[in-house]
Formats: sequence, structure tokens, C-alpha cells
Amino acid sequence: MAILKSHFFSLFPLLLLLLHFPTVSFAQTLFVFGDGLYDAGNKQFLSQNRVDASFPPYGVTVGQATGRWSDGSIVPDYLANFMGIPRISPILQTTADFSHGANFAIADASVLGSPQETMTLSQQVSKFLENKNKWTNQTRSEAIYLFYIGSDDYLNYAKNNPSPSDGQKQAFVDQVITALKAEIKLVYGSGGRKFAFQNLAPLGCLPAVKQASGNVQECVKLPSEMAALHNKKLLQLLVELSRELNGFQYSFYDFFSSIQNRVIKSKTYTFETGIAACCGTGSINGSDCSAKNVCAKPEEYIFFDGKHLTQEANLQVGHLMWGADPEVIGPNNIRELMVLPLDITVILADIHKAMAAMRPRQSKIESLYDIKKMESEMENHWLYQVDKASSFVI
Repeated sequence: MAILKSHFFSLFPLLLLLLHFPTVSFAQTLFVFGDGLYDAGNKQFLSQNRVDASFPPYGVTVGQATGRWSDGSIVPDYLANFMGIPRISPILQTTADFSHGANFAIADASVLGSPQETMTLSQQVSKFLENKNKWTNQTRSEAIYLFYIGSDDYLNYAKNNPSPSDGQKQAFVDQVITALKAEIKLVYGSGGRKFAFQNLAPLGCLPAVKQASGNVQECVKLPSEMAALHNKKLLQLLVELSRELNGFQYSFYDFFSSIQNRVIKSKTYTFETGIAACCGTGSINGSDCSAKNVCAKPEEYIFFDGKHLTQEANLQVGHLMWGADPEVIGPNNIRELMVLPLDITVILADIHKAMAAMRPRQSKIESLYDIKKMESEMENHWLYQVDKASSFVI
């Protein structure tokens, strides 16, 4: 009898969830914002100059160049496939089918400034707002909003400010985060509830950055340090927004550590090298990728050119974002975020009340559904991970 009672208590939260939420609604829409890492071809529709990604050797692994800055598929392609929907088309391809979302990302994009022949994050969000009536309110609320942006902000800052003080570094990061917050809230105001963020890579380890520094044996300190500061502030922002905005849900992927691990231990992750790029010129192929200087086996490299990943690396990132555990992505991976009910906070609050009424003292099961505790533990874990990154920044 005691065993049956114990089983009832352990299953009770799940029973409540089922009563509240008898059918699962899978997100079938993906909106993508970012820079060249996520660009599915927007650059070629905007630029009046030659766009390298529209020509070989880009796309060499899949047989044709598509405007993607890789030898093949990029992370949003894999996530769309895992979601069971078609690849998401670039918004500037006006004849495309946008029934499952749109890709607003474009190479050379930044959060701040006004770079030429690209779209800042603000301009990408404005483009989303201009087109939002292509999708119903329900579709927009159930969709996944995927972000990777900020690399160009910090690379340009480091180039123009080689020796900033700690206060100056923090002030610039705060500028970027403040602007990012404003854009997230605009998307939220138009119905967005499920946000997925890929944090920034250790930028000083990009082949283009190392080669430009003249010391290809070490990662450049300042760009990686700026990325780590950004990642810490970004996580704090997401936790803050989850408490401030009703129904705001998020996924935060530790891309910094993923690249860190693969650069240091390439062969552990099936790559032959994490230092040189597959395509380019210079000591580690950090610049000027062309058909004349591309490697024979892109799958053996993490980086395809000086700044962007190979298809194989993108595939690994896609799998981690989709289904990895909280050591890598949290508080939800994208597979979990996709099916999370929009009113999950209401459901969990009701579970707390029911469990408290049945058992005055908090049980281990209840603690699993303690939202504030989960947020606090997740935040502490991620901030610890970011602090550890300083040991990697050489």
C-alpha cells in the first residue's frame, strides 16, 4: 500500500499536466535572425556586389552554392528538418513559400551600427513586423524564434579598440545587450513566446582572427573575452525576461564551449583540425576562400572559411541544440521548447498548489517543478560555465 501511495505521488504532477494539456501542439514554424552563420541566402538578394557564398566552393558538399556560408547545410536547416518542416527560405527571396516561417539572417549583420549591404538586428525585426500578417496570431505564438548575432559587433570593437579598460568593455557589452533586449521585446509584442539563443563562439579562435593577429598558435584574447562577457549578460537578460514577461520561454545553447572543446580536442569530435579552415589562403586559410584553395574533405574541418562552420560542424551544433542535456543547453533544448505549452507557468503553479495541499512539506517531486528554483539553478550553472571560459581565453 505504501508503495502504491508513493507511486501515486510521483505520478501526480504528470496526471495534472495531462488534465491541463491533453494534446501536444508541436511548433511548425521557425523564424531565424542573425548573421552569416544563419544566412540562408539573403545577402545575395541585397548586395549589388559579388557575394562569395553564391558561388563555389560554397555548397561544394551538396553540389551547388545556395548563398549559405558553408560547404553545405547550416544550423537552421537541420533544426527545421528535426522539427519536420521544410527548410526556411530567406525573406528577401520574394517568390519563396513562407508558410513555415522565414529566415531574416544575413551575413555581416550586427546589433549596433549601420553596416553596408546587410541588415542590423533592428532591421531584421522590422522586416519581421512588416511581414507578420503572413502568419496567424496562434502560429506566431507557437513558433520558435532562433537567434545568433553579435559576433561582428565585438570583432569590430576589438579591431578598433585594441586596449580597452574593463569598464569600457563592460559598457560596450551593455550597449549590445540593451539593444538586443529592445528587439526581443518587439518580437514578444508581436506574439513571440519561444526564443532559442545560440551564444557567441570564442571569437578569438576563428581562423580569420588568429591569422590577422600574426600568432596562429594562440586564440586572440580580447575578442574571446568580449564574447564571454556578452554570453554572461545574455543569459542574465533571458532569465530576467522570463520573470518579467508572461509566457516568455527560452533555450540557451552554450556554443562557446562547443567550439572551445572542438578547437582543443578536434579528433574527439571526429575532426582532423580545429585550427585551420578548409578554404582560404594564409598560414591557416583564414582569408580569401575560393575554388582554387579549398580542401578535399570539408568534413574533417570545423571551419569552412575563416569565420563560418562546415556542414559537419553545423550538423553537430544542430543536434546539440535540438536534444542535448542541460550541461549544454537549458533550461530547455529546442525539442522540449517546441512542445512546451504556452501556459506552462499556470500549469506548474496549479501543480504547486495541489501538491502543497496534499503534502505540507516540500517533496523531491515538488522541487522538480519549482520554477524559481529551476531558474536559479540554471542561471548559476551557466554563469559558472561562462566564468570557467576565462581559463580558455589565452
